[in-house]
Amino acid sequence: MPEFRAAYFAQDYEATLAFYRDGLELPVIESWDRGRDDRGTIFRAAEGRIEILALPEEREEGSAWDYRRPAGVFLVIEVEDVSAAYERARARGLSIREDLKLQPWGHRSFVVADPEGFGIYLYTDEKEETAR
Repeated sequence: MPEFRAAYFAQDYEATLAFYRDGLELPVIESWDRGRDDRGTIFRAAEGRIEILALPEEREEGSAWDYRRPAGVFLVIEVEDVSAAYERARARGLSIREDLKLQPWGHRSFVVADPEGFGIYLYTDEKEETAR
């Protein structure tokens, strides 16, 4: 089955890796370290994937790769128990940008930022929960 994957280069690869692995407890699908300029980890995030790549010291000029920090985009991840995810994020000292709250559209959600400043919106759909 084809997959969807969001990928970006992290300036602080180790901190970003720890954020997704230890902070958010996303499962690691694959990880590699083929030298300073070729390291990465792929995480499962609900039905999609997040690929974190170490920012290489030597970058290809004219490459199609965009080495800038992510800006103007954020990740949206549905979780089974957003209240538990929020409490884990607080206990682990993750950078919470928006506290847990019920959104007008029915999501119970909060927003954290990874070490690169990339926003992650975690939610549980309360409308679906009450329909069950």
